Amino acid sequence: MELFRMICMVLASFFGVRKRAAHEADMANVNMVLLPFVAVALALMIGLLIFGAVHLIADVTSSAQGF
Repeated sequence: MELFRMICMVLASFFGVRKRAAHEADMANVNMVLLPFVAVALALMIGLLIFGAVHLIADVTSSAQGF
């Protein structure tokens, strides 16, 4: 459950949708050793998701032009 809470906290920080009081409450109860690894892993996942979506769209449009 702590890992899920850290994932939610990192995602909320990425998108900026968390109130200050909730952020401060989470920072008081978070494992600071594991937090950077969760943040880097989520950043890589989001980056790969965006890369895959762009690659999928670009691949579909390139074959539609007949080249």
